[in-house]
Amino acid sequence: MIKIIDKLCLDKTGLVVKGTKQLVHLQQGSMDGACAVYSLMMCLIICRAIKRADVTSLATKHDKRFSKGRLVNHFLNKNGMVLEGYYISQLRDELNHAFLKEIQTEYHSLENGPLIKNIIDALDNNNAVEIKFLRPTSGHMVVAIGYEKIDNHVQLFCLDPGFPLLEGQYWNNIIDIDATSTSKYNCRNYNEKGRVLIDEILIVKKRQKKRQKK
Repeated sequence: MIKIIDKLCLDKTGLVVKGTKQLVHLQQGSMDGACAVYSLMMCLIICRAIKRADVTSLATKHDKRFSKGRLVNHFLNKNGMVLEGYYISQLRDELNHAFLKEIQTEYHSLENGPLIKNIIDALDNNNAVEIKFLRPTSGHMVVAIGYEKIDNHVQLFCLDPGFPLLEGQYWNNIIDIDATSTSKYNCRNYNEKGRVLIDEILIVKKRQKKRQKK
């Protein structure tokens, strides 16, 4: 059985946040290396911390005195062309600095053991997961939105900012993980047809507002 987080659905316009008209997928420009930023913005759209127009209509002026204004200014106006790449730990720290009142994050790295259980647990709780994986010559970041588990294999269904999302599709990237493998590159990304290793993940949730006592 395929599991897709319940925050998403398909409508006539494409993949949207359920109950809204907010299209989720963001695609990089051909010269833009900021897959980390694009993936992060998709996570924030999915959890309704921001709207799509906040990051696609950059002519809109956001007040830097408020969280959303600081977020847009930091990640897009300043760091929208991060060609040298990001560590997710750095992304988490900068996100918490700019947007702490609106979101909460959960970070895991390969240093503390394999990450597939953390990813599955997050998806089971209907939270998108930003994944950083390593290829033999480079790294990349995508957003996991679902999975299918068959015996010892797990297929992660992901939104990849490096490719278009075709009409009627929930995902445009699959990482195929053999849970019994001890190989360094124990995952397979079908869009790029190469072996990959997931080494960092970030789970982003919208912070729940505390209800004031009457």
